[in-house]
Amino acid sequence: MRSTTLLVAGLLALAAGLAQAAEIRLGSLSLDWPAGYALKSTQSPFELAGPSGAKVLVTVMRLGPSASNGPEARAKMEDSVDRMVTAQAQQAGKVVLPLGRQALPDGTQLRFIGSEVSRLLRGNGYFLQYVLLAPSGQLALMTFEGSGEALREHEAMQGLFQTVQWNTGEGSTAERATFTDKFAALLRARLTDTAITIAAEPLTLKVGELQVNLDRVFGFCRANVQACDDEQRRFVQAVVDVSNKAMAPVTKEALRLTVRPADFGRAAAPAAAAAKAAPLRRAFVAGLVAVPVLDSERSARLLNESDCETLGLSPEQAHELALANVRATLKPLADVAKPVKPGAIRTLGGDFYESSRVLSPNDWAPLAKAQGGVLIVALPAKDAVLYSADDSPAGLDALRTYARDVARRSPAQLTDILLRWTPIGWQAVP
Repeated sequence: MRSTTLLVAGLLALAAGLAQAAEIRLGSLSLDWPAGYALKSTQSPFELAGPSGAKVLVTVMRLGPSASNGPEARAKMEDSVDRMVTAQAQQAGKVVLPLGRQALPDGTQLRFIGSEVSRLLRGNGYFLQYVLLAPSGQLALMTFEGSGEALREHEAMQGLFQTVQWNTGEGSTAERATFTDKFAALLRARLTDTAITIAAEPLTLKVGELQVNLDRVFGFCRANVQACDDEQRRFVQAVVDVSNKAMAPVTKEALRLTVRPADFGRAAAPAAAAAKAAPLRRAFVAGLVAVPVLDSERSARLLNESDCETLGLSPEQAHELALANVRATLKPLADVAKPVKPGAIRTLGGDFYESSRVLSPNDWAPLAKAQGGVLIVALPAKDAVLYSADDSPAGLDALRTYARDVARRSPAQLTDILLRWTPIGWQAVP
């Protein structure tokens, strides 16, 4: 299966009519798939398997404000998408289905392009790409790959796209209230000695002295229905761990340094600051801060000035020790980050503190040098870092689009800011 910035994969021809179709919801996109297709993965990118070894990959995302703010911005985004799928089609093989456009009944714009692929000992195959652009600002990237003729398979796909349906809402008041009530009940069953109340704000709980915001898990569940139950269990466990460990002993070994949005932790009340309970923070780059935390097996809590006194450290010493600890827990950057060529995007992941790698900019110098001095990094989630060697407008658009999708399907979203490496440190990309 190919791996590109468009998250491509494939599909074989439709073997059954729409009369036998079954609706499959892929995030906010629903399509009526013919009999014989089965969903194999429950998060975007969604993978489906079809008859005769067919392969499918579908990535669903919502465009950011910069890409959907007016006709000019949307036209620029569409042009970038056209250029990317055209380049991928040319790389896959001989283009036999030129880039085309079609308006669907619900107003969605469909783009398509197809290639004939020569495969040794297996005969000719096809590689079809489709892009769905919804009026509401949602986008789906789809590729179809299998054995057969590209033009014939494209014709067989037409009925599928007539069934497009988008879920564009953010949830009714009743749905948000029901979601909040459910979480309150789950937490009360686990934390029997802790007061748990529903706050006046939507999707907000008070768990003892902790405030628990459900916005992200609610959004994740709406976009990833099949994975919602697992994420709810993980989230509840994390809240339980934080609550149970609020009074746990503070140790120097547990210190870790994280990167967070600039407004993170600013909601602390003046009383918290007076009691030395406000979280510590240090400016990193425009829009981001470095925040030390106390790590535990399943969760982490913010470090405050009172904790520093307990440890016998100044805030500055705690910051430096937290950075040293997190560097020691991660594999060396030189072992995991290999140079890429312009147009390619590489992902680092697998550790909750993966994004903390950018807090050591000197570690990135050899990679930047190997990429001709061009290194652009995205931090879509706490456990994911994306990087590229392309700072052209199209390259930045591609990285932003990919990062936006990673963030949308992650329960640990971080930031949409892109960073550019320089010899004197990181700079936010305008």
